[in-house]
Amino acid sequence: MKNIRIEEVGDINSEYPYLEIFLKEDSTPFLEVSVSLKKELSFKFFTSKTDILLEVEEWEYILETAKVFFPRVLKNEDDYLNFLEE
Repeated sequence: MKNIRIEEVGDINSEYPYLEIFLKEDSTPFLEVSVSLKKELSFKFFTSKTDILLEVEEWEYILETAKVFFPRVLKNEDDYLNFLEE
C-alpha cells in the first residue's frame, strides 16, 4: 500500500507479537494491532500531533493484514504449547 507501512514486533513484555502501523514516512506508529489475552484482535490508536487520514483501500489493507496475522499468531502459540507437551 502506497502510504502505509506495517511492521511485526516481537516483544518479551508482550504475550503475543503485534503489528505497528505507520504512515510510510513516519517513524512513530499511529496504530497497534495486537491479540488480547482473550485471544481477540485489538486495535489501539495512538495520539498524534496531526490528523491521520486513511483511504478505504488503506484501511482494508490494514484489516486484511490483521486477519492474516491473527490466526498465524494463535497457531504459533498452539504449536509451541504442543511442543512443550511432547
